[in-house]
Amino acid sequence: MRPVDIFADSTFIRPLLSGLSLRLRCQIELWNDRFLADGLVQRSGWSLILFQEPLSGQFNLTRSWDRDNDEWLATLDEAAAALERWYQAPRTGPKPGSGTYYYEARLEVEVLSLGDLEELEHWLKGQVAAEDTDVGSALGRGIKRLFIRVIGLASRTFQARTEPFHP
Repeated sequence: MRPVDIFADSTFIRPLLSGLSLRLRCQIELWNDRFLADGLVQRSGWSLILFQEPLSGQFNLTRSWDRDNDEWLATLDEAAAALERWYQAPRTGPKPGSGTYYYEARLEVEVLSLGDLEELEHWLKGQVAAEDTDVGSALGRGIKRLFIRVIGLASRTFQARTEPFHP
């Protein structure tokens, strides 16, 4: 599977260079290709957060599995290369001669507003707020998210599936 060039158009570059963050959620599944019903063999997923530090202009990449060791990148090209590196992270495959398999991958890229970032930061720290039962505030959050999407903060999902293969 080829990596997706998320910086090929300005949909994600403009918000990133304007101080907003990008969240990339990747999920890769290995399926056993069977006659009647395919079987899920393995699933792996991770998230990345990318933002530009306004004073230095450097890009920060935070990985969901290693939040304490951010990666700092000097240019947008370096950031794109780092994202591609994590997209192509090696996985353990099926044993040779064990059947027919295929991979399915899904990449969700979304521009995060400042409020989304605060919620995500609290969640990553394990500070989950109690369920808010107030219908008015829930409606307000929904309208806020709709407004964010209307003003152009993008969210896009990319999906790919390999051809069946025999290991």
